[in-house]
Amino acid sequence: MRAALLKSYNAPFEFDELPLPELGEGDVLVRVGACGVCGSDKFLQSGGFQGPLPIVPGHEAAGTIVGLGPGVDTLAVGQKVALYYIRHCGRCRYCRAGRENICVEVSRMGVDFNGAMAEYVAIPAVNCLPLDAGMDLAAAAVITDAIGTPTHALRQARIEPGDPVLVMGIGGIGSNAVQVAKVMGAQAIAASRSDRALANARALGADAAIKSDENLPEAVRDLTAGLGVAAVIQCAPAVAAYETALRCLRKAGRLVVVGTSGAAVPIAMNQVLWHEQEIVGSRGFTRDDIRQGLAWYESGAIAVDHLVRHRRPLEELNEAIADLGNPEIVRTVIQFG
Repeated sequence: MRAALLKSYNAPFEFDELPLPELGEGDVLVRVGACGVCGSDKFLQSGGFQGPLPIVPGHEAAGTIVGLGPGVDTLAVGQKVALYYIRHCGRCRYCRAGRENICVEVSRMGVDFNGAMAEYVAIPAVNCLPLDAGMDLAAAAVITDAIGTPTHALRQARIEPGDPVLVMGIGGIGSNAVQVAKVMGAQAIAASRSDRALANARALGADAAIKSDENLPEAVRDLTAGLGVAAVIQCAPAVAAYETALRCLRKAGRLVVVGTSGAAVPIAMNQVLWHEQEIVGSRGFTRDDIRQGLAWYESGAIAVDHLVRHRRPLEELNEAIADLGNPEIVRTVIQFG
């Protein structure tokens, strides 16, 4: 099978012919139909995960089952599925609570084991979410992460209908945090340095779209009767963005950390203490987050056109990684077949 491989950090992805993956107990073999390109793939390339090499990247995928491993009787060959990228034990306290994203035995597709930037991928059957036969696999692929991640972040924020929510960083995740916040009944405020990103946020339903600069906290307070927002969904990687985010929060507000930052982040802890604010991590998403995203898409509550309009073949993965720095492109999907 044809696959992309990362053989060394800070190097381009290479393309090789690999044998089909072997199936273990409970695994299925999926012919990949589409795989989204995410900032995490660039983070992987730079050595941010410090996982094993060589590795086939790709964690935002959907495809068709073509083989069943021993013990699999809940799925069928020919069935379309969206893929959940985290292998999990199903037994620990976190898995039992539906928080398999922080399982004590977390293992990530495309980071710790070979991912879906390949014609075929092997994955546990429990990680497969069945799709309708007519479902566009590119749409299903991006829903897993680009919708699942902001859905999880907003659940971590514990927002209520009518709450003002600030989304900082309007890219492949932040743009969807805007529309998910609206579906959840929140007042969505988008902040970005890019005029194009702000225009996209407005198209996705943002109640306000404002420049992310030194005046952002004042602008946010003008929009919220001087109180600040109930939550900030922080998708921007800049270190300075965290201090700005805290200044935008109201008392008892929550800063939800979604974007990764390799550098230490200065935090004014006295403000957190005096205002009883919370800083909450949001790691990826769960299978329930994917199910919710698929249900919203099928009902027409969310759109993914902006995520799937830019497609490339596997051999253009390096160009797709470069697309991540292009403000004109929200997301690139690698299309197979």
